[in-house]
Amino acid sequence: MKKFILPVFVMLIGAGAAFAGQHAKKNESTLVNRQGYIFNQNTNRCDPVKMCSTDPGPICTVNGLPTGQQVFGTSGPDVEHPLTCEVTLRRIQ
Repeated sequence: MKKFILPVFVMLIGAGAAFAGQHAKKNESTLVNRQGYIFNQNTNRCDPVKMCSTDPGPICTVNGLPTGQQVFGTSGPDVEHPLTCEVTLRRIQ
């Protein structure tokens, strides 16, 4: 019985470690740099202004200061001039 328990225990530990490693890699891949936009009232479209991030941190602004105009991302793919830009982005650290 003892010869059976140790290999099973080792196999369960290995499987748990592999699952935890995959979960960490998946979380890292969701944190990416995204194109940031500001809404242009003359064209009723969003204009690209700077790259921002999805990492937690300070809000992404045009001039990098907390009092600057906030930059937003799109909920779809990044395009030249999207119609909407409402996703909160963060400053690249």
